[in-house]
Amino acid sequence: LRKVGALQQGETPVSHDVNDAAEALNNLAKAWMADGMPLWKIVTYAFSPTAATSSYNIGLSQTLNTNKPQKIIQAWIRQTSSGVDIPLKLETLYDYNRLSNKSAVGKPIQLSYLPQRTFGTMYVYPVPDATIASTHQIYIRFQSPYEDFDASTDEPDFPQEWFQALIYGTRIVTGK
Repeated sequence: LRKVGALQQGETPVSHDVNDAAEALNNLAKAWMADGMPLWKIVTYAFSPTAATSSYNIGLSQTLNTNKPQKIIQAWIRQTSSGVDIPLKLETLYDYNRLSNKSAVGKPIQLSYLPQRTFGTMYVYPVPDATIASTHQIYIRFQSPYEDFDASTDEPDFPQEWFQALIYGTRIVTGK
């Protein structure tokens, strides 16, 4: 707020100033995204597969409780005691749907992803058995949206090289 001229040095913002600034930052980031700027962070997330389960909902308040992936860019399965990783092939949902026996059991070798409005669904094939579920973890690396600014203590997820653009872009949005 000081850098955009809304506060003088040493002044403390009141709550509505903080809310207005957060709204301006969110609007700026959303406008950049709407203009086609690729705004996301890369996140790695690990989970233990569940025996006899082929699909997992991922998103806030879902079975896998993290941000909904915009796009999964890499996946692998790790044997937890040895740390050995085996890449999972990322397949389209079309290819997953063409599998004749989706209930085949074994160590997963492929993963498909269906993004939906508020969560996504991942499908693994073959379906993990009890041994695989107890001795392996599945890792996914995905594009995740930046967190909204919705509290006065929020710090931007953006890399430091974006800070100047955020500050002075906010100045344009707020007209200050």
